Amino acid sequence: MVERIGHGIERLVGADVHPAERHLVRLFFLNLLLLLSAYYILKVVREPLILLNGGAVYRSYARGLQALLLVVLVPLYSVLANRIEPARLVNWVYGFFIVCLGLFVALGSAGMPIGFAFFVWVGIFSTMAIAQFWSLANDLLTQTQGKRLFPIVAVGGTAGGIVGSQIAARGLERLGLYPLMLMAAGLMCCCMVITHAGHNAAVSHRRLFRERDALHTRDTRGGFTLVLSERYLLMIGISVLLLNLINTTGDFVLAEMVNTRAISLSNSAADAKQVQEQVIGAFYGNFQTAVTILTALIQILVVARIFRFAGVSAALLVLPLFVMGSYGATALMPVLALVTLVKVTENSTDYSLQNTVQQALFLPTSRDVKYKAKAAIDTFIVRAGDLASAALVATGVYVGLGARGFAWANVAIGLLWLIISWNIGRHYIRLSKRPDEPNVRRAA
Repeated sequence: MVERIGHGIERLVGADVHPAERHLVRLFFLNLLLLLSAYYILKVVREPLILLNGGAVYRSYARGLQALLLVVLVPLYSVLANRIEPARLVNWVYGFFIVCLGLFVALGSAGMPIGFAFFVWVGIFSTMAIAQFWSLANDLLTQTQGKRLFPIVAVGGTAGGIVGSQIAARGLERLGLYPLMLMAAGLMCCCMVITHAGHNAAVSHRRLFRERDALHTRDTRGGFTLVLSERYLLMIGISVLLLNLINTTGDFVLAEMVNTRAISLSNSAADAKQVQEQVIGAFYGNFQTAVTILTALIQILVVARIFRFAGVSAALLVLPLFVMGSYGATALMPVLALVTLVKVTENSTDYSLQNTVQQALFLPTSRDVKYKAKAAIDTFIVRAGDLASAALVATGVYVGLGARGFAWANVAIGLLWLIISWNIGRHYIRLSKRPDEPNVRRAA
């Protein structure tokens, strides 16, 4: 039965999975499914906590603070990455986040205001934990395998998004915020077990794994240094920053509209705060469900076929082009229904096609780049984009920019992002022409 389901998914996705790779793919698939389920539960839970204790402006400032904290965390992670075996390091990171979740539950249950701190923490968790998964996948698979298998592995993430957002949407009223946090912690514990099993399966599958490790020359430079010293990595970093600047600014516009709607619906209610919490929670639960369903459709039906027929470099241009067109339309008609539609489509394309493309960009790089430089890009630079958005939001709110003005700003940023993406694609084509080889240091 499991074999039939697996074969059916492979045919639907259009992925080419070799028989000896199926066990490893299942472990990667399940691991990402559980990890994204945990994240989407927490992603929905954080919204009422932050919006009812500061509003959309505080939400944007919290994203900026994440970037400042990662300035310290990324170098610390680089030091650990130089000394600890990769799979064990991944599980250490997961374990740290599980302990933090327990502390938030304890503090929140005691009546402490955790909304702002929890929002900051979820942002760091989402970037660091998911980056760890893909770093390990990049490390354990060859460049050829990654191109074939990443699209089907990523389907596990989209499935996890659907599961997690539905659990949160249905459980928010029945269970409450803190039991949902504990559920997410339990899923993370399962991820630790599967990560260990997946690493062992990959080592057994690849006979050259030990030979590769023996030939690998360690680069002791930190993640930030690696990114700044290689043009290919720097361009990827700039691209990620612009993506998150656009996405987070769009999130602010949507959150402001949702918060205004929740307040207007609660004006005549006896318990206004409870009504607002339910309206916001229901909206974001349904919003995330729509995003993850569309993400699944794109991931299953589109991504592998674009990889096969158009290539990674062409796939890089899809989201920048959509951003320019959709925010142009929003600038002309800034209403909640259109903004919601734009954000659903933008986030779905980001979480499916764009995410898979960004993971594939690291396949022709060294092991140190895959862990340390990738961690710097996927954590600090992602949040640096949020910090840039926080500055844009603060300035825009001060001058009264409004939804229409923020939309035009995203159009302009999208044009710059399109140019950067075009150049990354050219560099990737040159790097990917190199055959798979032991994972020694390569200059980009």
